[in-house]
Amino acid sequence: MTRFSTVFLACTLAFPLAALAQNVSVGAATASAPGVRMKAGEIEVRAKVVELDMARRSATLRDLKGQLVTVDVPPEVKNFEQVRVGDELVVRYLSAVAARIEKAPRTGIRERSETLQAGSAAAGALPATAAGKTVEVLAVISALDRKAGTATLRGVRRTVTVNVPAGVDIAQLKVGDEVRAVFVEAAILSVERAPAKK
Repeated sequence: MTRFSTVFLACTLAFPLAALAQNVSVGAATASAPGVRMKAGEIEVRAKVVELDMARRSATLRDLKGQLVTVDVPPEVKNFEQVRVGDELVVRYLSAVAARIEKAPRTGIRERSETLQAGSAAAGALPATAAGKTVEVLAVISALDRKAGTATLRGVRRTVTVNVPAGVDIAQLKVGDEVRAVFVEAAILSVERAPAKK
């Protein structure tokens, strides 16, 4: 499992957002430029810490409607010891994916490169973690669905179907074309104390 996958798994295990769905607010943003499409979403959960088990790295949270959920906090989420019973927490999870597709000179070579970035909260701060991955592939289009706006790309390791970015004229693409595709994924999980009630 890559460090990127481990951090995402840590985010998912640390705060199972579906269990607190009643008080989740979701935001979304999209952006595009020629040949590029990006989508991002933010999920916010508010809950109060009612019980902590530091040895087992678990926390029991109560949402605004009184629902309780116990979550496991993996070691990748640093500064767990900064959380206290009675803390009213705001948990934010932000994810983003960007993609670019452009025709490439025909070489018959398929390539893949991957760059990973990761970070965590400073010592003494509340828990936070962030991860990013950039994957660039030289792939062959094995199928096109112009109506759906998707292309199936056969790369070095696998075949995937992706949305063709808004700035790319799908009519100019055809099965057998070689393309260079870039995918950027990022996720941020942070915990902050809710502001004091007035």
